[in-house]
Amino acid sequence: MSCPATAVLQPWQASEFESLLRACLDDNTANRGQVATFAETGCTHSRYGLRLTLPTSAEVYLQIVAARPPDARAEQQGAPPPRLRAAALPAVGKTPLAAVERHLIGVLTARRDPFIRRVEPLSAANGAIPYGLHVTFHCGAAVCCYVAYLVPAGYSRPLGGPYPALHQV
Repeated sequence: MSCPATAVLQPWQASEFESLLRACLDDNTANRGQVATFAETGCTHSRYGLRLTLPTSAEVYLQIVAARPPDARAEQQGAPPPRLRAAALPAVGKTPLAAVERHLIGVLTARRDPFIRRVEPLSAANGAIPYGLHVTFHCGAAVCCYVAYLVPAGYSRPLGGPYPALHQV
């Protein structure tokens, strides 16, 4: 009788990173019940992503994209990135998107995941997409988590179009 094959974790795949980030956000008590997948919300912008409802009731849509495949010669696991405390998100007023990035970095690094090598905010890169995360894995793979849409509290539609350059919501 053969043993069932154990599933090989591949968090650098967009679908598995979506599950990983959701688990990290759900583990953070401040986010309980505030996270849903794009599929659950009916968002058709991208196949993988999460809607994070902030304490102010504003919504941040995070598109997840596998940016670089793994290098078969690299080690899959190593030392996790330094743990950063999750930034508290304000319950009133506007929330800076840099604070959302710090919050996401905090919940990801709190997991101490041996697959993750580095988590960086996109705002520090001054690239075409102003906010989100760039996650690098020990195997050389990378995932990007873009702030794709913002829906302010009290609104039913996104503000600023896709990948908004707004600094707060």
